[in-house]
Amino acid sequence: MDGYARIYETMRKAGGEGARAGRLRLRLGTVTAVSPLSVEVAGTEQEAERFYISCRLLAGHTENIKLTGGAGGFTANSGSHGVSVDPGTVRLTQLVQTLEEPALQAGDQVLLLTDDDQTFYLIDKVVRAT
Repeated sequence: MDGYARIYETMRKAGGEGARAGRLRLRLGTVTAVSPLSVEVAGTEQEAERFYISCRLLAGHTENIKLTGGAGGFTANSGSHGVSVDPGTVRLTQLVQTLEEPALQAGDQVLLLTDDDQTFYLIDKVVRAT
């Protein structure tokens, strides 16, 4: 069982399935559409206006990143390339990562937080550990 599933299970047991309104509950949902966002939660389709979503999951989101030493690879110009950066030998500034497509796709499972099953806070995409 993955970490999110354990948190969900612990909160579900502590709050009981019939927890009264006002108690925070974790819910698992399945994305049914991306634009506009629609998620199936406990057998009910929930529309975009019911969600607050992490900006990190949206297309066009940008973040500043820092490159540190290490080894890895990348693909460019139709080929794979290896790269090794030794700490202190390369300095890159103002690096920006941009998410070109939404991180969520139809069929993805998501972890939701709610206190009334009317408004949902979409925490992140979750996957089952294999």
